[in-house]
Amino acid sequence: MEFIYSLTPFIFDWLDLIVRWIHIIVGIAWIGTSFYFNWLDSRLDREINKDDIDGELWSVHSGGFYHINKLKGPPKNFPKELHWFKWEAYTTWISGFALLIIVYYLNAESIMIDKNINDISPFIAIIISLIFLLGSWFIYDFLCKSKLINNIILFSIICIIIATFLSYLLTEIYGSRAAYIHVGACLGTIMAANVFRVIIPSQKNMVESALNNKQPDLKKGLDAKTRSIHNNYITLPVLFIMISSHFPFTYGHHYNWLILLFISIIGASVRHYFNLRNKKQHKVWILPIAALGMFLLMLYVSVPKIIQKDMIKTTKDQISFSEINNIIKYRCGVCHMNKPTFEGFDDPPLGLVFESPDDIVKNIEKIKAQVIDSDIMPPGNLTGITDEERNKIRLWIESGANINN
Repeated sequence: MEFIYSLTPFIFDWLDLIVRWIHIIVGIAWIGTSFYFNWLDSRLDREINKDDIDGELWSVHSGGFYHINKLKGPPKNFPKELHWFKWEAYTTWISGFALLIIVYYLNAESIMIDKNINDISPFIAIIISLIFLLGSWFIYDFLCKSKLINNIILFSIICIIIATFLSYLLTEIYGSRAAYIHVGACLGTIMAANVFRVIIPSQKNMVESALNNKQPDLKKGLDAKTRSIHNNYITLPVLFIMISSHFPFTYGHHYNWLILLFISIIGASVRHYFNLRNKKQHKVWILPIAALGMFLLMLYVSVPKIIQKDMIKTTKDQISFSEINNIIKYRCGVCHMNKPTFEGFDDPPLGLVFESPDDIVKNIEKIKAQVIDSDIMPPGNLTGITDEERNKIRLWIESGANINN
């Protein structure tokens, strides 16, 4: 029994790895088919003189030529095998939700909750998470079924405002990293639900109508097309959120929800450029504006830090390394030592050890990224590091990280 208990952390680590790998694989398959079919539908040659063909496309790939036709109606004779593109979406959401459970729900107290932001119980944190996942779909679906859907610009503005407000709420409920992931989870839920609730039912309606020699519900087809386009634009913001954990200067910023908004708009605009390009509408000005937006965002995040650093150089106040060493020892060292004393850790996380001055200097950038640029460490602030202590570490790093004073 003791052996199984000792093996449990390793089982969860491997489960995290395997599920995350599956999530990436099926996510690539889903995004790939989504991008391909949007490209294909835009690139079809519709100026053809064939009664039953709506458009065709010739392409070359993997040593062969491909001739693709889109029919105006159902085929006269149904093929033995009709390919459906749905399991990629379902498996992406299922594996993503499994990751949410493994990484966040099972570690809610240390990873989801930041008591400096909101001191709630793990149970309440999980319930709020589920409410956001379901609520985001119902709000979006309600808007899609309203008359707003007929006004693309107004619909988009309202969706952006609501998404921004919900993002802000999440940053006031969870730790910053968990808040970002939940925004991505909400958007991913909307995308998968679009496939499950609208797109696939529309396709089933087309097939059943064709088999029974009936007229398909055209409104379902139009709704499915609209939802597919929405998924196409949401994709790049979701992909950014998936990789955002590697960039704490985004989710760790004081106005992290605002940074997420601008990066999402930039990502959606890049997607818009390619969608227009697929239709042979070359709006080349979109990409330079998107690049300028990223550059301005970089300045907004980085310039204040440069100014702060210059101000540090002029101050006479010096923070001794012994003081910094004590902070790191008691706030970080309980986990990041050769033999951690914190319950649940048999080895230092990521192999990072802060037992000597050289260890601290060698990992100074990682300490800065996780403790200063964001508040992710210590996880859930379990060791009770204060804002004053974080600020002292920041000042010490920005004044040269001297270990001899």
